[in-house]
Amino acid sequence: MEKRETNGESMNLRNAAVYFFDLDGCVYHQDQPAPGAGELFQLLRQDRKRIGVITNNSRQTAAEIERKLLRMDLHIAADEIFTATDLTGAYLMERYGRQTVAVIGSESLTLSIRQCGHEVADWETAGRADAVVIGRDTDFSFDKLQRIVDLESAGARVIAANPDAFHPGGQGRKIPETGALTAAVETILGQAVNYVGKPGAYMYEYGMRKYGVRPQQCVMVGDNLLTDIAGGAQAGMRTVWIRGAGMNQRIAAEEEGRTGPMPDLAVDQLADLLEAYRGTRI
Repeated sequence: MEKRETNGESMNLRNAAVYFFDLDGCVYHQDQPAPGAGELFQLLRQDRKRIGVITNNSRQTAAEIERKLLRMDLHIAADEIFTATDLTGAYLMERYGRQTVAVIGSESLTLSIRQCGHEVADWETAGRADAVVIGRDTDFSFDKLQRIVDLESAGARVIAANPDAFHPGGQGRKIPETGALTAAVETILGQAVNYVGKPGAYMYEYGMRKYGVRPQQCVMVGDNLLTDIAGGAQAGMRTVWIRGAGMNQRIAAEEEGRTGPMPDLAVDQLADLLEAYRGTRI
Protein backbone atom coordinates (compact mmCIF):
# COMPACT_ATOMS: atom_id res chain seq x y z
CA MET A 1 0.00 0.00 0.00
CA GLU A 2 1.34 3.39 -0.93
CA LYS A 3 2.17 5.78 1.84
CA ARG A 4 0.38 9.11 1.84
CA GLU A 5 2.70 12.05 2.35
CA THR A 6 0.42 14.08 4.54
CA ASN A 7 0.76 16.16 7.67
CA GLY A 8 -1.87 15.27 10.25
CA GLU A 9 -1.49 18.62 12.01
CA SER A 10 -2.49 20.50 8.87
CA MET A 11 -5.63 18.44 8.24
CA ASN A 12 -8.65 20.73 8.17
CA LEU A 13 -11.37 18.92 10.08
CA ARG A 14 -13.92 21.62 9.36
CA ASN A 15 -14.05 21.45 5.58
CA ALA A 16 -15.35 17.89 5.29
CA ALA A 17 -19.01 17.36 4.42
CA VAL A 18 -19.31 13.75 5.61
CA TYR A 19 -17.67 11.83 8.45
CA PHE A 20 -17.78 8.06 8.07
CA PHE A 21 -16.99 5.94 11.13
CA ASP A 22 -16.07 2.36 11.83
CA LEU A 23 -17.81 0.85 14.87
CA ASP A 24 -16.13 -1.72 17.11
CA GLY A 25 -12.88 -0.35 18.49
CA CYS A 26 -13.75 3.14 17.26
CA VAL A 27 -17.27 4.30 18.18
CA TYR A 28 -17.77 1.66 20.85
CA HIS A 29 -15.86 -1.06 22.66
CA GLN A 30 -18.01 -4.19 22.93
CA ASP A 31 -21.16 -2.71 24.55
CA GLN A 32 -19.72 0.55 25.86
CA PRO A 33 -19.60 3.80 23.85
CA ALA A 34 -16.18 5.30 23.27
CA PRO A 35 -15.65 8.36 25.49
CA GLY A 36 -16.61 11.46 23.54
CA ALA A 37 -18.57 9.63 20.83
CA GLY A 38 -21.98 11.12 21.60
CA GLU A 39 -20.62 14.65 21.96
CA LEU A 40 -18.63 14.37 18.73
CA PHE A 41 -21.71 13.27 16.81
CA GLN A 42 -23.71 16.13 18.32
CA LEU A 43 -21.11 18.73 17.33
CA LEU A 44 -20.83 17.37 13.81
CA ARG A 45 -24.58 17.55 13.34
CA GLN A 46 -24.70 21.07 14.79
CA ASP A 47 -22.18 22.05 12.13
CA ARG A 48 -24.34 20.43 9.44
CA LYS A 49 -21.88 17.63 8.82
CA ARG A 50 -23.37 14.33 7.74
CA ILE A 51 -22.51 11.17 9.66
CA GLY A 52 -22.30 7.64 8.35
CA VAL A 53 -21.09 4.24 9.45
CA ILE A 54 -19.17 1.88 7.18
CA THR A 55 -18.78 -1.44 8.99
CA ASN A 56 -17.59 -4.91 8.04
CA ASN A 57 -20.12 -6.37 10.49
CA SER A 58 -21.62 -9.37 8.66
CA ARG A 59 -23.99 -10.60 11.37
CA GLN A 60 -26.22 -7.57 12.02
CA THR A 61 -28.32 -5.36 9.76
CA ALA A 62 -28.34 -1.57 9.90
CA ALA A 63 -31.62 -1.66 11.84
CA GLU A 64 -30.13 -4.02 14.43
CA ILE A 65 -27.04 -1.83 14.80
CA GLU A 66 -29.21 1.28 15.14
CA ARG A 67 -30.93 -0.33 18.12
CA LYS A 68 -27.60 -1.35 19.64
CA LEU A 69 -26.28 2.21 19.32
CA LEU A 70 -29.45 3.62 20.87
CA ARG A 71 -28.88 1.44 23.94
CA MET A 72 -25.57 3.30 24.27
CA ASP A 73 -27.35 6.65 23.74
CA LEU A 74 -25.64 7.06 20.35
CA HIS A 75 -28.00 8.36 17.70
CA ILE A 76 -27.27 7.13 14.18
CA ALA A 77 -30.21 6.14 11.99
CA ALA A 78 -30.37 2.89 10.04
CA ASP A 79 -30.18 4.75 6.73
CA GLU A 80 -26.84 6.19 7.86
CA ILE A 81 -25.37 2.73 8.53
CA PHE A 82 -23.76 0.69 5.74
CA THR A 83 -23.01 -2.89 6.77
CA ALA A 84 -21.49 -5.89 5.02
CA THR A 85 -24.64 -7.73 6.12
CA ASP A 86 -26.90 -5.43 4.10
CA LEU A 87 -24.60 -4.74 1.15
CA THR A 88 -23.39 -8.22 0.22
CA GLY A 89 -26.64 -8.94 -1.62
CA ALA A 90 -26.48 -5.56 -3.36
CA TYR A 91 -22.88 -6.26 -4.37
CA LEU A 92 -23.90 -9.57 -5.93
CA MET A 93 -26.81 -7.99 -7.78
CA GLU A 94 -24.70 -5.14 -9.18
CA ARG A 95 -21.84 -7.40 -10.23
CA TYR A 96 -23.58 -10.57 -11.38
CA GLY A 97 -27.36 -10.08 -11.42
CA ARG A 98 -29.81 -12.38 -9.64
CA GLN A 99 -28.02 -15.38 -8.17
CA THR A 100 -28.75 -18.64 -6.45
CA VAL A 101 -26.73 -18.23 -3.26
CA ALA A 102 -25.62 -20.61 -0.52
CA VAL A 103 -24.95 -18.64 2.66
CA ILE A 104 -22.99 -19.43 5.79
CA GLY A 105 -23.35 -16.86 8.54
CA SER A 106 -26.14 -15.20 10.45
CA GLU A 107 -29.87 -15.34 9.77
CA SER A 108 -29.71 -11.57 9.17
CA LEU A 109 -27.16 -12.05 6.38
CA THR A 110 -29.28 -14.75 4.76
CA LEU A 111 -32.45 -12.64 4.99
CA SER A 112 -30.70 -9.57 3.59
CA ILE A 113 -29.44 -11.51 0.57
CA ARG A 114 -32.94 -12.85 -0.06
CA GLN A 115 -34.46 -9.37 0.26
CA CYS A 116 -32.03 -8.11 -2.40
CA GLY A 117 -33.74 -10.45 -4.87
CA HIS A 118 -31.53 -13.52 -4.80
CA GLU A 119 -32.66 -17.10 -4.34
CA VAL A 120 -31.13 -18.61 -1.21
CA ALA A 121 -30.26 -22.27 -1.70
CA ASP A 122 -30.72 -24.83 1.03
CA TRP A 123 -27.24 -25.10 2.46
CA GLU A 124 -27.22 -28.85 3.10
CA THR A 125 -29.03 -30.14 0.00
CA ALA A 126 -28.15 -27.75 -2.83
CA GLY A 127 -26.39 -29.60 -5.62
CA ARG A 128 -25.06 -26.36 -7.02
CA ALA A 129 -25.21 -22.61 -6.54
CA ASP A 130 -24.10 -19.56 -8.48
CA ALA A 131 -22.35 -18.17 -5.42
CA VAL A 132 -21.32 -19.09 -1.91
CA VAL A 133 -21.33 -16.22 0.58
CA ILE A 134 -19.20 -16.50 3.71
CA GLY A 135 -20.08 -14.33 6.69
CA ARG A 136 -19.03 -14.58 10.32
CA ASP A 137 -20.40 -18.00 11.21
CA THR A 138 -20.11 -18.80 14.89
CA ASP A 139 -21.04 -22.43 14.12
CA PHE A 140 -18.41 -22.92 11.42
CA SER A 141 -17.38 -26.56 11.06
CA PHE A 142 -15.33 -29.01 9.01
CA ASP A 143 -18.53 -30.09 7.23
CA LYS A 144 -19.28 -26.50 6.19
CA LEU A 145 -15.73 -26.08 4.94
CA GLN A 146 -16.10 -29.22 2.84
CA ARG A 147 -19.46 -28.00 1.50
CA ILE A 148 -17.97 -24.67 0.39
CA VAL A 149 -15.17 -26.44 -1.46
CA ASP A 150 -17.61 -28.86 -3.11
CA LEU A 151 -19.87 -26.04 -4.30
CA GLU A 152 -16.90 -24.10 -5.65
CA SER A 153 -15.75 -27.21 -7.52
CA ALA A 154 -19.26 -27.42 -9.03
CA GLY A 155 -18.94 -23.87 -10.37
CA ALA A 156 -19.95 -21.49 -7.58
CA ARG A 157 -18.03 -18.26 -7.09
CA VAL A 158 -16.98 -17.68 -3.49
CA ILE A 159 -17.69 -14.26 -1.96
CA ALA A 160 -16.69 -13.26 1.57
CA ALA A 161 -18.44 -10.45 3.41
CA ASN A 162 -15.17 -9.05 4.79
CA PRO A 163 -11.47 -9.94 5.17
CA ASP A 164 -11.12 -9.21 8.91
CA ALA A 165 -9.25 -11.98 10.73
CA PHE A 166 -10.65 -10.85 14.08
CA HIS A 167 -12.33 -8.02 15.92
CA PRO A 168 -11.29 -6.74 19.35
CA GLY A 169 -12.86 -8.28 22.42
CA GLY A 170 -12.51 -7.45 26.08
CA GLN A 171 -9.09 -7.34 27.74
CA GLY A 172 -7.26 -7.58 24.43
CA ARG A 173 -9.01 -10.78 23.38
CA LYS A 174 -9.19 -11.48 19.63
CA ILE A 175 -12.62 -12.65 18.42
CA PRO A 176 -12.45 -14.71 15.18
CA GLU A 177 -13.99 -13.01 12.17
CA THR A 178 -15.02 -13.83 8.61
CA GLY A 179 -11.51 -13.51 7.22
CA ALA A 180 -10.21 -16.23 9.53
CA LEU A 181 -12.82 -18.65 8.18
CA THR A 182 -12.22 -17.59 4.59
CA ALA A 183 -8.47 -18.16 4.97
CA ALA A 184 -9.14 -21.89 5.28
CA VAL A 185 -11.12 -21.83 2.01
CA GLU A 186 -8.42 -19.83 0.23
CA THR A 187 -5.76 -22.28 1.39
CA ILE A 188 -7.66 -25.18 -0.14
CA LEU A 189 -8.54 -23.35 -3.36
CA GLY A 190 -5.05 -21.94 -3.74
CA GLN A 191 -6.41 -18.51 -4.61
CA ALA A 192 -7.96 -15.45 -3.00
CA VAL A 193 -11.73 -15.03 -2.97
CA ASN A 194 -13.62 -11.79 -3.61
CA TYR A 195 -14.46 -9.61 -0.60
CA VAL A 196 -17.32 -7.13 -0.27
CA GLY A 197 -16.15 -5.18 2.79
CA LYS A 198 -13.30 -2.86 3.66
CA PRO A 199 -10.64 -2.24 2.42
CA GLY A 200 -12.40 -2.95 -0.88
CA ALA A 201 -13.90 0.02 -2.67
CA TYR A 202 -17.52 -1.11 -2.83
CA MET A 203 -18.82 -0.04 0.58
CA TYR A 204 -17.05 3.34 0.43
CA GLU A 205 -18.45 3.99 -3.05
CA TYR A 206 -21.92 2.90 -1.95
CA GLY A 207 -21.88 5.29 1.00
CA MET A 208 -20.70 8.20 -1.16
CA ARG A 209 -23.36 7.48 -3.77
CA LYS A 210 -26.07 7.47 -1.11
CA TYR A 211 -24.88 10.83 0.23
CA GLY A 212 -24.13 12.34 -3.18
CA VAL A 213 -20.58 13.37 -2.27
CA ARG A 214 -17.08 13.10 -3.72
CA PRO A 215 -14.17 11.43 -1.92
CA GLN A 216 -12.51 14.80 -1.24
CA GLN A 217 -15.53 15.78 0.86
CA CYS A 218 -15.26 12.73 3.13
CA VAL A 219 -13.30 11.65 6.20
CA MET A 220 -13.04 8.00 7.23
CA VAL A 221 -12.45 7.39 10.95
CA GLY A 222 -11.41 3.93 12.13
CA ASP A 223 -9.11 1.86 14.31
CA ASN A 224 -7.94 -0.67 11.71
CA LEU A 225 -5.03 0.48 9.56
CA LEU A 226 -5.33 -2.33 7.06
CA THR A 227 -9.07 -2.02 6.43
CA ASP A 228 -10.53 1.34 7.57
CA ILE A 229 -7.51 3.51 6.79
CA ALA A 230 -6.16 1.68 3.75
CA GLY A 231 -9.62 1.46 2.20
CA GLY A 232 -10.51 5.08 2.93
CA ALA A 233 -7.22 6.29 1.46
CA GLN A 234 -7.63 4.14 -1.66
CA ALA A 235 -11.15 5.54 -2.08
CA GLY A 236 -9.69 9.06 -2.04
CA MET A 237 -10.98 10.04 1.40
CA ARG A 238 -9.02 11.71 4.16
CA THR A 239 -8.49 9.37 7.09
CA VAL A 240 -8.28 9.51 10.88
CA TRP A 241 -6.72 6.55 12.68
CA ILE A 242 -7.85 5.75 16.23
CA ARG A 243 -4.61 4.02 17.11
CA GLY A 244 -5.42 2.99 20.69
CA ALA A 245 -6.72 -0.42 19.58
CA GLY A 246 -4.74 -0.68 16.38
CA MET A 247 -1.05 -0.32 17.18
CA ASN A 248 -0.47 -4.03 16.65
CA GLN A 249 -1.70 -3.67 13.06
CA ARG A 250 1.11 -1.26 12.16
CA ILE A 251 3.65 -3.60 13.77
CA ALA A 252 2.22 -6.56 11.86
CA ALA A 253 2.31 -4.66 8.58
CA GLU A 254 5.93 -3.67 9.11
CA GLU A 255 6.92 -7.20 10.12
CA GLU A 256 5.42 -8.56 6.91
CA GLY A 257 7.46 -6.10 4.89
CA ARG A 258 4.48 -4.10 3.63
CA THR A 259 4.34 -0.37 3.39
CA GLY A 260 1.48 0.55 5.66
CA PRO A 261 -1.06 3.25 4.95
CA MET A 262 -0.40 6.68 6.42
CA PRO A 263 -3.48 8.30 7.99
CA ASP A 264 -3.98 12.03 7.59
CA LEU A 265 -4.42 12.26 11.34
CA ALA A 266 -3.65 9.77 14.12
CA VAL A 267 -5.11 10.08 17.63
CA ASP A 268 -5.10 7.71 20.58
CA GLN A 269 -8.85 7.68 21.23
CA LEU A 270 -12.05 9.09 19.74
CA ALA A 271 -12.11 11.63 22.58
CA ASP A 272 -8.90 13.10 21.13
CA LEU A 273 -10.63 13.58 17.78
CA LEU A 274 -13.45 15.34 19.64
CA GLU A 275 -10.93 17.74 21.18
CA ALA A 276 -9.22 18.32 17.83
CA TYR A 277 -12.57 19.04 16.16
CA ARG A 278 -13.72 21.26 19.03
CA GLY A 279 -10.52 23.26 18.60
CA THR A 280 -11.52 24.10 15.02
CA ARG A 281 -14.72 25.73 16.29
CA ILE A 282 -12.98 28.36 18.45
